Amino acid sequence: MKSVKNGLIIAGCAALSAVSSSALAGPFYLGEAGNFNAYIMEDFTGQQSDVEGRLAVGGNLNTVDYGFGYRLPASNQSNVVVVGYNATIRNARIYNGDAVAGGDIDIDDTVGLYNGEDTANSRGFYQDNSFDFASANNELMYQSALWGAYNATADTVLSGNSDGIYRIDFNGTDDLNVFSIDAAALSSPNKGIYIDVPETSYSIINVFGDAANLFNTGFHLPFEVNGSDKFPDNDSSGADADRHPGYYADNVLFNFVDATSLVLEGIGFKGSILAPLADLTFSNGHIDGQLFAKSLTSDGINNTGQINNYRFGGFTEISEPATIAAFGLVVTGLIGMSRRRLQRQAA
Repeated sequence: MKSVKNGLIIAGCAALSAVSSSALAGPFYLGEAGNFNAYIMEDFTGQQSDVEGRLAVGGNLNTVDYGFGYRLPASNQSNVVVVGYNATIRNARIYNGDAVAGGDIDIDDTVGLYNGEDTANSRGFYQDNSFDFASANNELMYQSALWGAYNATADTVLSGNSDGIYRIDFNGTDDLNVFSIDAAALSSPNKGIYIDVPETSYSIINVFGDAANLFNTGFHLPFEVNGSDKFPDNDSSGADADRHPGYYADNVLFNFVDATSLVLEGIGFKGSILAPLADLTFSNGHIDGQLFAKSLTSDGINNTGQINNYRFGGFTEISEPATIAAFGLVVTGLIGMSRRRLQRQAA
């Protein structure tokens, strides 16, 4: 018998046999990267936007007119911005904690650190390279391949006509629902995404394909809120009382298993995104969830998309999806291919 716990595969004599739904499982484990609102493995270039929570960038960070950490509590003890190499920042506000970079720090008096009196930090931006980005990156790639090897346990329904797909339904009834969809289908323009799962469940939506492009896409609930079935957005006033309670944004993760290119444009994305092989172009929109990607930039013309501080997962135990055949070999193969692909791209 085999189980998955804290991101490790624990195998017995039946290592290659199917796994039943009675197998034990631990939380969705994302390692150290899971402690950040946005985690970018390589470079991040952005303009006129913000990351509401903590940001980690394994390569270089280059931003203009940006905010970081505004939605963190004043009691936050962790660094708000963690950069592996160089940080070049202008016209920025960093709230509720310090910022660090392993390389050069290029800031001026347009960059301010704003913390409450009870914030236990130095209110500084200083040099530090102690964060282990290599291990965190490997953990994300492992988890993406691991979940990508899960068989689908819930239904994905595509509705369309001669003009293309206009509706995608993700329908599940379990505590953990695993969906599968092709990146080309998910990229269909002018469509609605409908997520109908129990409010207390968790869903992994595995997306397969080298490239995905999402725009003119709406996210819908199985019930109405204030007369509409659309996922609510935050009030622009920024007051805590005007933030939506998360609904499925906190328990849905889109896992782009093998995408090397991901484009989000003018979209209010509901749920977290795991795309460790993807160069992400994100303009004019927002994500209500965590973001994990290889790199991030905007289109160079429009504002970079905003990343709102919602968090995926957090439960302590849930049943495995039923019947994961030849689990060990599949996961090992996917991880090997993913790492080789990332290495080739970095060369």
